[in-house]
Amino acid sequence: MNIAVLMGGVGFDTQKRMINGILDSALPEGTNVYIFTCDGWYYASRFKYENGEYNIYNLPDFTKYDGVIINLETIHDVKIRETLVDKIRKAGVPCASMVVKIDGSINIWMENESGIHAIVEHLVEEHRARRIFYISGPVESQDAEERLDAYKEALEQYGLKWDDKMVAYGDYTYKSGVHAVNEMLRKDMPLPEAVMAANDDMAVGAILALNEAGYRVPEDILVTGYDNSSLAQLNHPRLTTVRRGEYAAAEIAYRALMEAIRGENPQREHIVYGKPIFSQSCGCDKKQSYTHAELQEMYVKKTVEVNDNLELLKCCAAEFTGLETFDDFKECAQQYIRLLSPDYFYLCMCGSIENYFEELERMAEGKERGRDETTYTEDIWVPLAYENGVFNSYDGFSRNELLPSSCRMGKQGNFYLVMPLHHQEYCFGYCVVGNYRAALEGRFFRHFILSLDNALETVRRQDTMNAMLGRLSKMWLYDELTGVNNRAGYNKFAPRILEEAQRKQLPIAVIFADMDGLKKVNDLYGHEEGDAYIKAMANILEHNRRHGELLARYGGDEFVIVLNGYDEDGIREYIERIRKAIGQYNARYTRAYKLDASVGYFLETDAKKASLELLVELADKNMYRIKREKKAAQRE
Repeated sequence: MNIAVLMGGVGFDTQKRMINGILDSALPEGTNVYIFTCDGWYYASRFKYENGEYNIYNLPDFTKYDGVIINLETIHDVKIRETLVDKIRKAGVPCASMVVKIDGSINIWMENESGIHAIVEHLVEEHRARRIFYISGPVESQDAEERLDAYKEALEQYGLKWDDKMVAYGDYTYKSGVHAVNEMLRKDMPLPEAVMAANDDMAVGAILALNEAGYRVPEDILVTGYDNSSLAQLNHPRLTTVRRGEYAAAEIAYRALMEAIRGENPQREHIVYGKPIFSQSCGCDKKQSYTHAELQEMYVKKTVEVNDNLELLKCCAAEFTGLETFDDFKECAQQYIRLLSPDYFYLCMCGSIENYFEELERMAEGKERGRDETTYTEDIWVPLAYENGVFNSYDGFSRNELLPSSCRMGKQGNFYLVMPLHHQEYCFGYCVVGNYRAALEGRFFRHFILSLDNALETVRRQDTMNAMLGRLSKMWLYDELTGVNNRAGYNKFAPRILEEAQRKQLPIAVIFADMDGLKKVNDLYGHEEGDAYIKAMANILEHNRRHGELLARYGGDEFVIVLNGYDEDGIREYIERIRKAIGQYNARYTRAYKLDASVGYFLETDAKKASLELLVELADKNMYRIKREKKAAQRE
């Protein structure tokens, strides 16, 4: 049994509880869980980086799964949400939707009203608060809107007034809580008696801002949060908050989905109610949740864990920055994947290595890449796989399969995180990591994947630069018309042949070929035909090279061949081979003119006495002698 889970930001408390609720129910039953997730879940203006992150939701083929669990509240791109819902419906697989209702699906609603009402009731009844300010989540969030509406309704039930000045908006981060309180304190209105926040992070930010402004919590101002996160439990003072029930909701979602998969008729609508937890930040529950010794132990363990993770990230970032080739990247990545030690890790790349270098060549030539770089190709390959301690690789397969059928991944009761690999909007591919709980704890693993992203981009830029330099080098050293070496190429490579001959005590020779009748062809048939005449001669000379000798276009209609290790008979045989090839060309192609060239050479048996300039000069003289003899014979 395989199910897909789609949820953003799985390292955060609320999503983590949902994932754990699913995994704790699914894995003991042998169900495989594929979690498609990314870091692009913030309520912020969209950037290219977030576009690259959200691309992961274009990857799954839902027909490959028995069912789907989705939390659209954590996927904040409206078009992506609509596309996902449409694809799930078309796939015809059972779906359980958490938080956001999807018509035709099993819907698990974690209601917000009762928790907010309970907090307001407590602040008013127990603490006599009347001026209660509110920090809402972003307007795009369904949860945030429901909690804000519940706050307004609760105040109205107690006959308390509220206005827009009493409400600030954040993005669920503690920084937005700090900003919201600072804005409230600057307003020309009475100080609040209590501040309610739509989540715990913003509540902690509010406490920090109040403390910075000289106000004590709860002595001067009461503060409450929502979600009962680990931050709420460890904060001093411990937050009054609402336990939302994500774990229980996830268990319900899985059980109902399994019923639907088995063809049963599950309940289609479920409601999970929030439960308030009254604690120190509103002046209740004076006791600490943890003893001093427990807090010390937790602090030490967390500090050691964070320092270890930071050291690993620092080292891999430093090493990845200096990579030059893809092979370097694979070798370096292997070291760190082995240190992380997941059960499975698959680096899934778009296309193939051949496609990659073809793309580099196109870029070097100033052409289009040849593919949509913002999404996944149909073909995927795995250059780096880690399976229970053994490294491997796999050739191409369809992206719809997610992983190659021949891979050694577990068959039952495993979970896999599927995360994007990209730089900004440029899509490298995706990675699949199996049975690695550390990926669900905090943000460490996400930062490691970001290091992989940056390393891949470093290598890509290095390869792009090398391709462009290669292109420039080719343009400098090679004749654009014929593709053989030009005069600059001759000047660079000819001395190497001479040096080899001198070192190995070999004969050195230069063959000089001057085309016959090029001016006549240009005058009668045009320069385009003349160019074809030159290219034909270059092709014949190129195809008759045997042992790495240098061929260069020395002038407009002149070619030289520099070669060593040949004696007189070998040189004459070489030239005869060229003449036969010219004859075969003329026999094959019927034109108003014949391809021809005058060919001379000069051989020096003692390379230590030779100079390239003299060899070319003497070969040129012999060529002109042959050309004069040929013209004289034609006149007769």
